[in-house]
Amino acid sequence: MKKTLMTICAFIMLMVAFSVTSISSEAKVKLNKKTAEVKAGSTVTLKVSGTKKKVKWTTGNKKVATVKAKGKYKGIVTGKKAGKTTITAKVSGKKYKCKLTVASKPAGDDTEKKSEVVEPTEDDTEKKSEVVEPAEDTAKVDAGEYSLDNVHSGKGTYYERVSGGAANLDEYESIYYTVAMNNEDYMNGLAGAYIEITDKDGDKIAVMVTDRLPEGAKGDIDLTKATFEKIEPLSTGKMDITWKIIPLPTNDPIQYVFKPTSTKYWAEIQVRNHRYPIAKLEYLDTVTNTYVELPRQEYNYFTAANGMGAGPYTFRVTDFYGHQLIDSGIEINTTSTPVNGAANFPY
Repeated sequence: MKKTLMTICAFIMLMVAFSVTSISSEAKVKLNKKTAEVKAGSTVTLKVSGTKKKVKWTTGNKKVATVKAKGKYKGIVTGKKAGKTTITAKVSGKKYKCKLTVASKPAGDDTEKKSEVVEPTEDDTEKKSEVVEPAEDTAKVDAGEYSLDNVHSGKGTYYERVSGGAANLDEYESIYYTVAMNNEDYMNGLAGAYIEITDKDGDKIAVMVTDRLPEGAKGDIDLTKATFEKIEPLSTGKMDITWKIIPLPTNDPIQYVFKPTSTKYWAEIQVRNHRYPIAKLEYLDTVTNTYVELPRQEYNYFTAANGMGAGPYTFRVTDFYGHQLIDSGIEINTTSTPVNGAANFPY
């Protein structure tokens, strides 16, 4: 009898231990983020730990964000448009949820300025408010090493921003994830460009080039800490990356920003919010009725060393892929307030 009781007690203790172990093991299963924020066009990685079973991912609203499984435990979430939704990871019938916010884009106001979107021509001076779609799809345009399908490679590192970025686009720090680009690519006109970076694990993030990395080799990119942490822990330090140019996800027009010291005798103008990198900025000389190209500075302003007259001005902006925007009626604004054009480059 005593031996039987001891056997029963041992069995009960074994079952209790097994139950506690199971509960403890189940309690370790968790999602790395309960809340997350992502900008439209960018991605954030969610990961389930504490399980060896495959995770099933779902989104509450595909119009706001999508989620795609990567391996057994990761989910790559892509922001689509401003709004909120819930990303759910399902493991063995149990759900783990992350409340996601997709950040909204800044709203742009409408203007009465004239604008046109045109293909490159030798003489566009007589066109008025005409919209001409490019004959060739942008993705097929041969822009050399900066063609849209061309993938660049380099090293990815991170830094902590302690001063303004070299491209003078600090206002965009709260809107997009940002990076500093190696000097050679930066000086080839990529200040303000929007690019997609892929890290060593295949995670992707869309960023704006707002700073310069003087010591970097061609292809290298220095991510801000906030940007780096979205795809990799800071302990990674340095990694192999690839990147390519992508269109800026905006429906707002391009903008012009004048240096506060600008006058009719000397002026500097910056072009902002452009879907594709800027190849050149020209102004219409009303005396000769010809466009005059303005040289670009490393701090991302175009300089009219001898001024452009009293204005208002007509600007012609050309991107890397031959699209052109012509905006007329642009007045000097010495308050550093962006002056809206009336359109953006076509997708």
